[in-house]
Amino acid sequence: MRLNKYLAQCGLGSRRKCDEIISKGKIKINGQIVKDFSFSVTNEDYVQYNNKLIDAETLVTYMLFKPKGYICTKNDKYNRKVIYDLLPTSNLFSVGRLDYDTTGLILLTNDGDLCYKLSHPKFQIKKKYIVSTDQKLTNSQVKQISKGLRIDNKIKYTATINFLSSEKNKFFWDVILTEGKNREIKKIFNFFGIKVLSLHRYKFGNLMLGALKEGKYRKIKKSELKSFEK
Repeated sequence: MRLNKYLAQCGLGSRRKCDEIISKGKIKINGQIVKDFSFSVTNEDYVQYNNKLIDAETLVTYMLFKPKGYICTKNDKYNRKVIYDLLPTSNLFSVGRLDYDTTGLILLTNDGDLCYKLSHPKFQIKKKYIVSTDQKLTNSQVKQISKGLRIDNKIKYTATINFLSSEKNKFFWDVILTEGKNREIKKIFNFFGIKVLSLHRYKFGNLMLGALKEGKYRKIKKSELKSFEK
């Protein structure tokens, strides 16, 4: 197996990230620093990263129904709850993040290449959300958002937004993103002086929460990931 692929299966990141690790001389094989990306690793080889022994793992991907009040990092200096407390292992990457007060579908994997493909904007994978706000967007504002807003030093934010319903001064929207900029949905609505009251992701590509209960997870089948291989 090529060295960069082996490192990705060890959970060090995407193959591109592993190439960077290799080029910096952080990998030793059988006690010798190796900078050749194409080096073929065998079962007999002794592979180290930063002088620590590493092994390729069985690749696995989980879907988690993230509850409100959890963060998507492995450690928190404020001692808040982390999503990894809800999972069978912490040796996973989260595919993007959901904010502390956001609920819904988040994917976690130890497959660095898959994580890259699912999270990089160039692959245009749709993420769908149900959003509630304290005010209603105008039709003109919805069109502006679909064309793209310049926010945060002219960074362009784009989304497809459809009005769903209203109830007791709450307005509900279906929002589709293809990128994952930091706090993107909140920034889009805040641009027009509108406060987001709740934010829930219910779909990622072809994957949906379905009957999965809040705080629970399930393993994703290989067949479910085939659509992301295109």
